[in-house]
Amino acid sequence: MPFVKSNLANSLKITTLAENSAMSHLLGQWGLSFLLELVDGKGAKRKIIFDTGIAKRALLQNIKSLKVDLSDVDCIVLSHGHLDHTAATAEIVKAAGGVKVYGHPHTFLSRFRVDKSGKKRQLGVPKGEGLAEIEKVGGKVVLTSKPTEVVPGLWTTGQIKRATSFERALPLSKKERAVIRVHNEEVDDEILDDQALWALVEGVGPYVVTGCAHSGVINTLLHVQKIGQLRDIYGVIGGTHLVGRSEDYLQQTIRKLKQFELKLISPCHCTAFKAMAKLWSAFPHAFVYNFSGRTIEAGKESKPRII
Repeated sequence: MPFVKSNLANSLKITTLAENSAMSHLLGQWGLSFLLELVDGKGAKRKIIFDTGIAKRALLQNIKSLKVDLSDVDCIVLSHGHLDHTAATAEIVKAAGGVKVYGHPHTFLSRFRVDKSGKKRQLGVPKGEGLAEIEKVGGKVVLTSKPTEVVPGLWTTGQIKRATSFERALPLSKKERAVIRVHNEEVDDEILDDQALWALVEGVGPYVVTGCAHSGVINTLLHVQKIGQLRDIYGVIGGTHLVGRSEDYLQQTIRKLKQFELKLISPCHCTAFKAMAKLWSAFPHAFVYNFSGRTIEAGKESKPRII
């Protein structure tokens, strides 16, 4: 389905349900989950869960503490099939009364990391959160590599084109491999299932919400520009996977981010402290520190921006 600019969101609110850091009454985790609430072009209220963290009990506790009602969730979108983004999908599907779960065809495949000694570490969707478990509690899994309008005015990017020369899916060391099993064959995992969400908010502009941005945050924004026929991006929120990157990689990312004339940048999760500090320095008026419990509303100033 091609993007139609008449499919605007009238409003957009994004609440961080799970992230590395947290407000005092919430729990942090090395994982990510967002609640997106929007009013679509016809005035209907929509609610979407984007990713479901790594620590199931901590995420569900945060949802309870934030008094988030899951019964009227429209759907769940998974950014990719890593364990730190997929740990409570079945539980949220059940609480929502059975909803669609959107992902890429690679999302639920077996994947792992191999260190230089040959030891394997599982990276994929945790046990109990797979296709069968989701369907058992009433979920309908939709797997596609194409951009998809999950509710009116909110789109997935689908599989993101790798256009930049420097962005890489993971910062692997020598003799280390990321592996995925595709058609019973173990191949290098480029994390092709990585996708983001985006919306064009009426009167404000385009917002992009990332999971880990394994495709590269620049590639992600370029992809949204292309499929949405957009010029600038108003805001980007979410993981950037700048953790463990070289100084040159960080500087290239910052230089290219400035081309989008961002009015809001709220990185979190896999961005890590060093990159976070550099982004704050590079975008002092656009930067908003993210944490579990943070709410960002399109077109409204987030206060305090830094804590």
